[in-house]
Amino acid sequence: MYPKYQKRNTAAFTAASYFALAAGIFLYCLGIYNADWELNVKGYYLLCMFLIIITSIATQKVVRDNAEDKELRSENPKHRMRNTPAFTGMAVAGLVIGFAMFFIGLFNAPFELNVKGYYIAVMLLISYSAIGVQKVTRDNAEDKEILDNQNMNG
Repeated sequence: MYPKYQKRNTAAFTAASYFALAAGIFLYCLGIYNADWELNVKGYYLLCMFLIIITSIATQKVVRDNAEDKELRSENPKHRMRNTPAFTGMAVAGLVIGFAMFFIGLFNAPFELNVKGYYIAVMLLISYSAIGVQKVTRDNAEDKEILDNQNMNG
């Protein structure tokens, strides 16, 4: 009999990850809504946020897939890699470009230092929590599959 499988994430950690992402997006959008900026500037910062969220998730997926594939390939040299080097490069480049656009725009903006700090802190929260949500979602899906198989096999 196999030992009982322990889930990797608690319900509290899963909820905290989703809450942190939602709170970060809400605070960022609230700051943009209340800012006295032209609409094109608001759109620029919203697009930076979405680019950073999407590429943070893609980069975390690629890094984790590549680490798992490297381990599987050491066991079975014929194991097929899930991500091409081109996709890996595009995911990382997209994240770097997203942050570069955000920081260049913020550096050149005529905002006070505390306003710039607010947007930087919230953007880092958003990026980090997007990575956490992706990790939690993937772990929970894998845990569910393992637990379902364990329950079927007795």
